[in-house]
Amino acid sequence: LGFNTVLGFFSKLSSGTGEQVLSRQAFRLGQVMQLPEAMSYYYAHVGYYFTQFLVSLSMPVLVFVWLLVLLSDCENFSAFQHCDDSMLPAAEVMAKALGLWFSWLLFLFLIATSLPLFCEIWMEFTLKAAVVRIVKQFFTMAPLLFIFQAKIIG
Repeated sequence: LGFNTVLGFFSKLSSGTGEQVLSRQAFRLGQVMQLPEAMSYYYAHVGYYFTQFLVSLSMPVLVFVWLLVLLSDCENFSAFQHCDDSMLPAAEVMAKALGLWFSWLLFLFLIATSLPLFCEIWMEFTLKAAVVRIVKQFFTMAPLLFIFQAKIIG
């Protein structure tokens, strides 16, 4: 399937989810559900699309903040001169900070996207079946599909 085909499919799904959330049935369900049920309903419907939107929006915001720090010429601003004893340029400090954050956050993101599948298989079958499924998923490069899907939905 092409990019436009998948985009059309997910736009149809998301518009249906948006209409469903605005219905009277969703309003009535929201009045009778307890918090755990309401949160799972939200995550399975509109919350999923909202989360994908925020994930898709986070990278341009991060790049904007990084460029803002780099272009602000903060080396000449006297309030920041005693924050770092090594007196490194702002670009190097930002590169070290972002490198440290994203070195383990990428792994955490991959685990977090696979966690619902892992828990579901563990509940339905066994822990061994869940571990085997997750290992197969990582060996077949399935997280690349999740990144593609998240970008389309976002």
